Amino acid sequence: MKNCSLVAVLAGFLAISISLQPSQKLNAETKSAPTWAIAIHGGAGGNPAKWDNDKRAAREAGLKTALEAGKSILKGGGTALDAVEKVIRTLEDNASFNAGRGAVVTSEGKAELDASIMDGQTRQCGAIAGVTIVKNPISLARKVMTNTKHVLLAGKGADEFAAQQQVPLVQPDYFLSFKKAMSTQSNGPPNRPLDYDPDWHYGTVGCVALDTAGHLAAGTSTGGTAKKLPGRVGDSPIIGAGTFADDKTCAVSGTGIGEQYIRNAVAYDVAAQMQYAGDSLSSAVTEIINERLNVGDGGIISLSKDGEVSLQHNTPGMSCGLADSTGRFETHLQLKNGQLNTDPLDQSASSSDAQTIRKLIKQQSADWNAGDLDAFMSVYWNSEQLTFSSGGQTTRGWDATIARYRTRYPDKKTMGKTEFSELELIRLDQNAFQVLGRWELTRETDPIGGRFTLVFKKINGDWKIIHDHTSARTK
Repeated sequence: MKNCSLVAVLAGFLAISISLQPSQKLNAETKSAPTWAIAIHGGAGGNPAKWDNDKRAAREAGLKTALEAGKSILKGGGTALDAVEKVIRTLEDNASFNAGRGAVVTSEGKAELDASIMDGQTRQCGAIAGVTIVKNPISLARKVMTNTKHVLLAGKGADEFAAQQQVPLVQPDYFLSFKKAMSTQSNGPPNRPLDYDPDWHYGTVGCVALDTAGHLAAGTSTGGTAKKLPGRVGDSPIIGAGTFADDKTCAVSGTGIGEQYIRNAVAYDVAAQMQYAGDSLSSAVTEIINERLNVGDGGIISLSKDGEVSLQHNTPGMSCGLADSTGRFETHLQLKNGQLNTDPLDQSASSSDAQTIRKLIKQQSADWNAGDLDAFMSVYWNSEQLTFSSGGQTTRGWDATIARYRTRYPDKKTMGKTEFSELELIRLDQNAFQVLGRWELTRETDPIGGRFTLVFKKINGDWKIIHDHTSARTK
């Protein structure tokens, strides 16, 4: 779906001097930012509701063990780089994930592993691709960063570098040692052990961390895509696509269809939107998930320099977790509405501004159900800079937006009854909120529904919708 991006919208606001401002600490009474924070993922993909209890338990245990390892380092004053490497090594050693031991295999039945790591303080980075005998690819990627003048080593040369660096090496069959026995397996590519279960292992792994010195780091490791062509390289070892970190903005790790993350420079784009458009972390990630990537492409974990965390996916599930110095510690196999966002500066769900916005949305529902389209539209910004995206089309301006509504809903019968639910409010700055939610339109024929993302901005003392992105669920 190629809609007008929120970046373009905000660029327009800059031109008329009413742009969104970077997040600010509101006052001394708001919640203080974490002194350290960490987020992890074990891959985005299938629906956890369809997994058996053993698989769910193994995934959850693996996430908690890895998160505890990273938390221990950061809580003790260790570096973000050390935490990222340790977390990913832990996940690489766990056969429940698609990285290191337990990696998926190529069409020839072999494991070819990729990884990258980046230091947000210096923007130094290292990566490896297509290694076949390295027990922990993330550690070799770090040695590329620290012990060479290069960024990326691949294939045979990377394996030879591993031997020179004396990192732990293993036989290729090590990666095919899976956790769940499949003793009846009799087909499949050569060199697969009898206990291989193609549905058991799914998930690139990654980690982003902020340490007590204020430095960020990110890393990603993967076995790639199942049945990939030999030599295929995805986004995980590509700095700016699957991994990025910069102390000025954020740290990012991606998981999903690697080619899409490469095409859209996903990891770097999060940082770019923050630096050049003044977006919050969660707003930047939401724009990419909704506008740049297709439904089902994957997920993103990210962490800002202020300790804000945004975990988002557009797949049925994403194994992930987060912890910080405020005592937060949680893991998930899927996220409500595909999102989990934290705001270290203002937990504003109960603030007067948030209550006002909730009332406005409730009133919009009432106006719609009364058939009063003009009243419904009164909450929108009466400006040519207003954007409304729906059905793959973008409309710019208040007049064009209400005209589009009148064309689609010419009478009260066509309008039906609408309901907005599952509202989640995210403060972008003192005068802006992002609102996520679900909409349902009930009528005699063709009832529809889906999700929406709104951006509210306080203009001349009133909260107005300046951007509306609506998506309908697929049948």
